[in-house]
Amino acid sequence: MAQNWGDILRSVQGFAAKQILAEEKTDIGEDNEDYVENMFRIEETIANAGLTNQLSSRTTQHPWLLEVRHTAIHYIVHTGGPFGVKKVTVYTAVVYVDRFLSSMPIQNERFDVPKLLGIACLYLAVEQLEENEDQPDLSDYESSTKCSGRIIMKMRNCVVKQFRRIVAFVTPIQFIRYFLSRFCRDLSRKVYAKSITVEIIMSTLGDVRLMSLRAFVVGAAATLLASNSNILTHELIRDEINALPQNWLIPIDEVCSCYNRLLETNRHKLQINLN
Repeated sequence: MAQNWGDILRSVQGFAAKQILAEEKTDIGEDNEDYVENMFRIEETIANAGLTNQLSSRTTQHPWLLEVRHTAIHYIVHTGGPFGVKKVTVYTAVVYVDRFLSSMPIQNERFDVPKLLGIACLYLAVEQLEENEDQPDLSDYESSTKCSGRIIMKMRNCVVKQFRRIVAFVTPIQFIRYFLSRFCRDLSRKVYAKSITVEIIMSTLGDVRLMSLRAFVVGAAATLLASNSNILTHELIRDEINALPQNWLIPIDEVCSCYNRLLETNRHKLQINLN
């Protein structure tokens, strides 16, 4: 079973003051269709650059990449958690790890610096998502990780070069506000649904297959799961998705499959009727 890095992150965050800005308490993204379509355009830019997540298929031929990934995520979570960075920042750092491991040339079936990769991807994600006053200093990374700032920055620049300087990203968390406005009709459940959707999404970090799905699909499945007090059938999920703009061409079977997987791995934390 994939490790639940979301639970681990929560356990190492402690009482970091900056977590008052966590996604459970503040809105990320917007609740209108123009915003969603802009996210799609960003996805298209990433895809056109050949930077989509191919790690699920790549690990079939190179299973050792999974251990590299595991180590990188370990250092993202155990460094970013105590820093108090937002969950979307941690998620984006893992997106960067997967993007790098999907596209890097493979030589000698090995990669010797997974820890440094994780730290560099966290540093890059923090640059993109955290307010300037909330960003840890490079010296904080040095103290926390025992890596020199010069080496961290060198790896960070290597990652950006591998991405051909395209550091744009799309995460499921960025769709939560939109999907809550469409799927969560019980207003008394909305605060709970917002919080648990973030937790459900963070639970996917250890699952290479789920992380390879489009962010929109995972965001839709997670929000549907959190927004309803009963388990949804395939037909009910189809009806919800079909109510969205048809030109979005949302793969309903993928949403259903993702929903079922998220239900399986998160049922212990859900306020949902399992009968």
